[in-house]
Amino acid sequence: MLQEGRSALDAACEMVCMLEDSPLTNAGFGSNLNDNGDVECDAGIMLSSKEGKNTRFGGVSSLASIKNPVLVAKEIILYQDEPRLLGRTPPLILVGEGASCFAKKRGLKLVQNKTLKSERAIKKYKKYKERLEISKKAVLAGLKITIQPNPSQDTVGVICIDKNGDIASAASSGGIALKLPGRIGQVPVYGCGCWAQHSKSAGIAVSTSGCGEQLIQTTLAKTLGQTILDHGDPAFHLKELMCNQFIHSQMLSDDSYDRMGGVLVAYYNEDSVDFNMAFTTDSMVVGFMSTNYEKATVRVSRNTSSIAPPTNGNDSLQSTRLTMEGFIVKLIN
Repeated sequence: MLQEGRSALDAACEMVCMLEDSPLTNAGFGSNLNDNGDVECDAGIMLSSKEGKNTRFGGVSSLASIKNPVLVAKEIILYQDEPRLLGRTPPLILVGEGASCFAKKRGLKLVQNKTLKSERAIKKYKKYKERLEISKKAVLAGLKITIQPNPSQDTVGVICIDKNGDIASAASSGGIALKLPGRIGQVPVYGCGCWAQHSKSAGIAVSTSGCGEQLIQTTLAKTLGQTILDHGDPAFHLKELMCNQFIHSQMLSDDSYDRMGGVLVAYYNEDSVDFNMAFTTDSMVVGFMSTNYEKATVRVSRNTSSIAPPTNGNDSLQSTRLTMEGFIVKLIN
């Protein structure tokens, strides 16, 4: 698509749609089911223009009747560039029924929620629902229960840079399994799920995955994006910020659970893109390529690292592990 001259926004949305259509991902079709057994999806996109150094953001949440939520987020961005009738400010984020009505008016097809449920997701829902009921009974009986991480938190994310240097960062998620209806994760929240921005000499894009509540409380995507854009050295600052602003963040000091987060950062200049990923989850999967490549490169990284201590003197007792990996993609032969 980028070889054909398509925009970063178009390419990012097309790639996310492919991931949303796959039953193997927790986005769009096959998403985790909420506590009522329904699919409710989130999506977000941030676009940064190199020429004007201006940004656009669109987010949607609690969508229950859209096959590809990322397309609704894209329509929000396109709507922002239309004339403002009566001076009305266009939205950044739409949720629930309002988002579905907007999508229909913009020409997107509404579908029945049952068509978004995969057999795999239904089986998982029944299994986790049974476990939840057992846990409730155990608590009522005064028994101590073992807290296990919420399964299938995988958010999908895409970063694209087009021939004009414009950057799009997009993400889509079905949210955590058995979430409360109406729960909003980090994906559609400004500065939390994705980030894209330019300076005079460089550009940055960030996409996050993991525990939405923790990523929202730390505004991790924006914090990473702006710091790296201002200071460069993405690998160094990514490690510093993941340790001090996420794993050992004072904003999460009352949260006794493990930090669950994965971040992909793309730092762009005229001739290359410096990709770095960091994650505290069990694993993270990344694929990347440029228009100079014949095929994509895929990395599956496992978290085998030791505990990541704070680097700023913080006395946090959090014992989360952090794994990082980086690679550079040349843009010019």
